[in-house]
Amino acid sequence: MDIREVRPGMICYTTEGSGYVLEVDVNNEVVLLQREDETIPFQVHVSDLLERAE
Repeated sequence: MDIREVRPGMICYTTEGSGYVLEVDVNNEVVLLQREDETIPFQVHVSDLLERAE
């Protein structure tokens, strides 16, 4: 997935689960995600985001 395709409010999928995108750091290619069932956001590199199989 390209970092320029990621926007706040999207749901993104990683090997560790899914989360809502809170912030996108294009320069460092990291995304801050919030899981629905947790209060602490987590950060992943864009290379860890999975393409959603339709």
